[in-house]
Amino acid sequence: MAWKETLYERPLKGPIDAPKRAAIQEAIKGQRHASLTPTEVAWRDDRPELVIRSKWISFIVRFTHERMVVDAELSLAAKMMATDANRRQAVQFIESVAVDLDL
Repeated sequence: MAWKETLYERPLKGPIDAPKRAAIQEAIKGQRHASLTPTEVAWRDDRPELVIRSKWISFIVRFTHERMVVDAELSLAAKMMATDANRRQAVQFIESVAVDLDL
């Protein structure tokens, strides 16, 4: 069973088009070396969501016309080990990508 929590939410400056999608995906793939476990990064075909999946935790980044919302889905082990510092680190990474790409 996975636990879900919203980690981060922010307004968007504009729509997420194909070039921005590619830039977001590349920025996240470029940081995979910081992860302790292998991750997969992919856009969903049926809706504007980017999924960053690993064995212990997955991040689902949802885009609407106005907002970006990042949810975390955690395994039981990840939930037990998740600290406020871990959450702040994840949010800092997400915020840095958003700022760097002017989202």
